[in-house]
Amino acid sequence: MIEYILYMTSMLIFFFINLRILQALHIENKFEKMKLWEIKTAYFMIALVIAHILSEMILRIASLSQLM
Repeated sequence: MIEYILYMTSMLIFFFINLRILQALHIENKFEKMKLWEIKTAYFMIALVIAHILSEMILRIASLSQLM
C-alpha cells in the first residue's frame, strides 16, 4: 500500500515538473503549424513516460533502503 502511495505521489509530481520543462523547450517548433492536438499529445505522452521512469526509480531506491 505504501508503495502505491509513493508511486502515485511521485508520478504526479514528476509529471507536472516534466510537463513544465517540455513546454519550456518549445517542442512545437518541430511540428507543423496548427497541429495543436498532436503537440499537446506529445507533451502529455513524453511527460508521462519520463514521470513513470522516475517514479519507478524512486520505488527501487525506497526498496533498497528498506533492505539495509
